[in-house]
Amino acid sequence: MLDKRWVSLCRADPDYERGAWNFVRTVSASSGQIDVIVCPCVDCRNVDRHSSSDVVAHLVTRGMDEAYKHCKHWYHHGEVTSESTSGRKTHQWNEEIVGLFRAAEDFADEYVPSDYLGDIAEGEDKEEDEFLAKLADAETPLYPTCINHSKLSAIVSLFSLKTHNGWSDKSFNDLLETLPEMLPEDNVLHTSLYDVKKFLKSFDMGYEKIHACVNDCCLFRKKYKKLDNCPKCSASRWKANRHMGEVKKGVPQKVLRYFPIIPRLKRMFRSEEMAKNLRWHFRNKSRDGRLRHPVDSVTWDQMNHKYPSFAAEERNIRLGLSTDGFNPFSMKNTMYSCWPVLMVNYNLPPDLCMKKENIMLTLLIPGPHQSGNTIDVYLEPLMDDLRHLWSNGEVTYDAFSKNTFNLKVMLLWTISDFPAYGNLAGCKVKGKMACPVCGKNTNSKWLKFGRKHVYMFHRKRLPPTHRFRTKKTMEHGRSLGY
Repeated sequence: MLDKRWVSLCRADPDYERGAWNFVRTVSASSGQIDVIVCPCVDCRNVDRHSSSDVVAHLVTRGMDEAYKHCKHWYHHGEVTSESTSGRKTHQWNEEIVGLFRAAEDFADEYVPSDYLGDIAEGEDKEEDEFLAKLADAETPLYPTCINHSKLSAIVSLFSLKTHNGWSDKSFNDLLETLPEMLPEDNVLHTSLYDVKKFLKSFDMGYEKIHACVNDCCLFRKKYKKLDNCPKCSASRWKANRHMGEVKKGVPQKVLRYFPIIPRLKRMFRSEEMAKNLRWHFRNKSRDGRLRHPVDSVTWDQMNHKYPSFAAEERNIRLGLSTDGFNPFSMKNTMYSCWPVLMVNYNLPPDLCMKKENIMLTLLIPGPHQSGNTIDVYLEPLMDDLRHLWSNGEVTYDAFSKNTFNLKVMLLWTISDFPAYGNLAGCKVKGKMACPVCGKNTNSKWLKFGRKHVYMFHRKRLPPTHRFRTKKTMEHGRSLGY
């Protein structure tokens, strides 16, 4: 058991330094690594390793990380819980499945080693029993002699094939009905798409269906959840029979699909490798505290300077939002426009943050017409979660440091083309004041016969020696990006 009394002393007290030296000597002796040990200071946070003398210098000049200081067991330095030496019989659980369920249900505020989940089942708590039952069900082999697939891995593999190959729900349902007949009789594979979705939803992998007004006035949620008609335009929430005119109650005219971001962001920290990658920016700072990566360093540093309390926790996430319309199902006309809303996680390294598997689809705004200036109606559930993550945060378990912390999120910027920028930011992108930089001072002229605005003096922001300044044939109506 490590002596922890010294951490409560003033760092100027000689006993504090003596305690730090005793601490590093004890850890070095127990681990067998004389040269380097994990540094628990407020900057290194049990991520970086240093020599014993450097660790002592960090602890004296910077202090120990507050969260780790108050931990009952300093697990990064060899201490384990008393239960780990009791010799009781335990169950071995799949770490990935444990992480998924912890992210979905917030099973515990403090980390409990996965090897000892069997001991927790001895309690009488109903939620714990349900949690363990789900773990056992997910880890069940596809059939008794199967060594390659569990129930969870088989379902995820099949669902991945459905997604990548564009199978219809009916074809996938038919496949699920056929496969069990080819497998041994005692297999546990689900036989319908409904059962598969219900199973995956227990991992918080599903999405929310939110009914919307057909005229994009509001979402039927919160205080409007039980209404049958739009409070603004009085349009019916439900579809009507075209021939009889009878309202089909229970069949909505328009549905927004929302993929909640809070459980997904928390789940990222359940993977030790991903949790380590999310610290990329913290590990890649230069000596002056600035980021080494040139693309986003200016904005990142500005926000760190403006919100120092947010920047103090390196695991807090910075996001970017992007949206635009597209025609689904390879349609070649413009009669239908569906708008996906994507989120990019900039805490990841540059070679990972733009990979398609790391870009999160958060909203799927239905057509057939583009949402336009009413897009804020559809962004409402996402903005509610982002405001909560910015103001209050969410208690999250970090698999890399093996402790919990309060996760907060910042939206750095939006990425879109110029028309979509007008919808997202509420800026004018048409008419006399189309330039978002110049605003009321935009130089524009209305062409009487052409019936459109053109923007004169568009070369004024170019450098004096720019080649466009001497190009007389350049079109006057052209607008350069400022």
